[in-house]
Amino acid sequence: MPTLNAEKYASVVSEYEYAPKVIDSEREYRQSRRALERPVFPERKLSGEEDALAKLLLHLIGVYEDRTVVPPKTTPRQVLQHLMEQRGLKQADLVRLFGAASIVSEVLSGKPEINARHARGLSNYFGLPADLFV
Repeated sequence: MPTLNAEKYASVVSEYEYAPKVIDSEREYRQSRRALERPVFPERKLSGEEDALAKLLLHLIGVYEDRTVVPPKTTPRQVLQHLMEQRGLKQADLVRLFGAASIVSEVLSGKPEINARHARGLSNYFGLPADLFV
């Protein structure tokens, strides 16, 4: 790959009005997707700097999706287990959300179901919609 011109790359980022960074929320995910739409369908061939920005956005979006997208037809417990596995979390990491280690253990074993208060806490913690957990 040819060497990028730092000034041209900075100009491209400025022109797109989006500075790429690690995606930590659904809002940032949507912003990244919108920013990606512009360089992917240009009226002309992409410059090396534009191509680099598009590849970076694709990578960042892929990393976020790998971390957060849950396969369809999953239970809230499976969603929680998937997210814990993807982020390397242990049951102890969720105690403050559930209030007690025993509750975390019970929820992960399938009884009881995740209640609305816990779903909101998990939503805030993971930056995902609460309906994934109910």
